[in-house]
Amino acid sequence: MTRTSYLVAGDPVGELAIAETMAKELEDYIINNELYRTIVARTPEGDQRLQMTGGDLLSRVYRLQAQRAALSPDQQARLDTVQKAVETTIYSLRTRFHERLLREVKARLDSLNWYLGDFAQDRLRARTEFPFEIRNRERIEQLVKELGADLTPELKQNISKIDQRIRMMTAANGFIWDEKLKAAYPSSPYWYLYVTP
Repeated sequence: MTRTSYLVAGDPVGELAIAETMAKELEDYIINNELYRTIVARTPEGDQRLQMTGGDLLSRVYRLQAQRAALSPDQQARLDTVQKAVETTIYSLRTRFHERLLREVKARLDSLNWYLGDFAQDRLRARTEFPFEIRNRERIEQLVKELGADLTPELKQNISKIDQRIRMMTAANGFIWDEKLKAAYPSSPYWYLYVTP
């Protein structure tokens, strides 16, 4: 998978196949206490080997719901089945899942911290990698939505600090990902997808 794949809207049919695979793996993912789980999803383009996290699954389902109009009625029904399966699994294992999500928020914040710390060393590379790296902030947004009141004050404060750093290092710009995704990501709360270094 290339870095640019995070900037381009994937084929919704392929994305749906990946979401279905992730939904089937979700219970084992939670029970096995993994932060990252390798999965193989059968898509129309062929088998794809991917790293799955709770945030990746939540983000993918969110994007698919936003692109719902691009799906056939049968595919929309499949998406509804995925959404229901994910919600049912999360409900039955909520405490464990939320503990995992807290770990994932921390890992994604650490990754953003590293990227922002490296920013001054190589500004050109940092500028080029920004659309890829900022996906961590988008995933954090989905995790925060799911966690609700379970988000710890410490993590909330760390997110604010990261946001301040991003704001200090960027300027307003157009939407930085594929225009097909723009409707799914309005500038509020996804302001960081409308800035560039």
